[in-house]
This record gives sequence, structure tokens and C-alpha cells, in this order.
Amino acid sequence: MIAKREICIIFLYEFKKGTSAAKTAEDINIVFGESFVNPSTVKRWFKRIREENEDLDNENRGRPASVVDNDHLRTIIEADSQQTVRRILEDLGVSKNTVCRHLKQISKTKKLDQWVPHELTEKQKNSRLEICSSLLLRNKNDPFLDRIVTCDEKWILYDNRKRAGQRLDKDEAPKQFPKPQITPKKVMVTVWWFSEELVHYEFMKPDKTINSESYFNRKGPILLHDNDRPHVSKTTLQTFNDLKYETLPHLPYPPGLAPTDFHFFKNLD
Repeated sequence: MIAKREICIIFLYEFKKGTSAAKTAEDINIVFGESFVNPSTVKRWFKRIREENEDLDNENRGRPASVVDNDHLRTIIEADSQQTVRRILEDLGVSKNTVCRHLKQISKTKKLDQWVPHELTEKQKNSRLEICSSLLLRNKNDPFLDRIVTCDEKWILYDNRKRAGQRLDKDEAPKQFPKPQITPKKVMVTVWWFSEELVHYEFMKPDKTINSESYFNRKGPILLHDNDRPHVSKTTLQTFNDLKYETLPHLPYPPGLAPTDFHFFKNLD
């Protein structure tokens, strides 16, 4: 392994030649291996040489050690979980491989953030707890999950937002944020399915949307759907009542309780 003072001498040599920091880093990495030194380190050294009269004997300077304090790294990540590896290595003055190795040591992995329809109020959270508890108790006494037919609609965007990654603990859930407003370029898909298979799907024509008439004309012993207006309109509810269909209670904006949202449409984001 090349000594710290030797790499500093190379920096000084290239600086005196007039070589740029980026070109110096590139040439060194060609000889000693990829990510041996990063351009920001060379740039800092060139600045020190320029300002401090070419002094190479200060032990506080030179190529930074490859050892990173994991507690310090964890503090940096938890202060901003969306930081890139490039930004971290520039702040710490170490190689990409070193940063990645220590991220692995502290069990930080990259996960995409998660869209949710809306932030829930305390009242909505309490209602969710009550309904979930009652459904769990019902299924324990009289299993009914295989009787559920569920459905939903989703706008498929032509121009979709690229979600940002976060570095989190392996068992830590990604942060959530409300979905952005729908853009004009989109198509709506409607999906009906149950535990065994897909029952029906349909891409709506550009000038059509879901309404009560297009929604109710399907069959199923127990219906699980969200509370969008076409699903709970008087026409829809009256039709369900006439057909003697049972519908499970549902809460506002509950992606974790709607199988089509958390299981089916998740793969379309």
C-alpha cells in the first residue's frame, strides 16, 4: 500500500505540472485502482498546497484514512437519509468503496420512499384501529377472506415522478408522503380480483371515468372497496342493497387496508 506522504508528493508533483485535480485523480486511479482517490480530495490538497506554501509535513493533512467512525456516519445518515454516496464520500474524504462498506456495517440500505393518498388525522387513525380489530375478530370466528372480491381504479401517469431513495435500517419502513397531483397525460385502469385470480380489468377510454353505473354491474359475495364517491353514491349503495351484496366497512385513505393499493397497484408505481 502506498504511504500517505508518497501520495501527497504525487499531488504536489501534479500541482507543479499544472495538472487539474480531476485529471490527477483520474491518472492516480488508473495506476492504483478505481476509487483509490476521489477528485474532491485532490482538489482540497491543491488548495492547501496553493495556500500553505507546499508544506507536506502536517500530519493532519494527506489522504484520509480509510476507517470511518460508524457512529459519526450513522449521525450523518439519520440527519438526512436521502444523501447520496457521492455527497457522503466528499464530506468524509474517503473512497466510494469505504462509504459503501461502512453503510453495510451499520445496516443502512437504500429504499424508495412510499406514496400514501393523504396524511391521516387522529380520528381517522382511531377509526382504522376499530375497524381492523372488528374484522380480525370476525375472521377468527368465521373465516371469510377467500370470499372477498376487491376492486379499485388507478390513474397510470405517462410522466411519473422518480421517487427518491433513502438509506435506512433493514427493518425500517421508508418514509411516506402524499401523492402528487394527477397530470393531464394519464389513463385509468379498473381492476377486480380476489384471492385466487384476476376477475376483470379495463382501461377506460380517455373521455370516460368511473361512475355509479359503470361500477356496480359486477358480481361478488363480499365487496371490499374504498370510499371514493362512485363507490359510496346513493345509486351504488341502493344497487348493492337490492342485490343483497355485503360490503366491508372502509376508512378514508387507507392504502394498508385496500389490497388493490398495497398489493396490486404497488407494482405500477
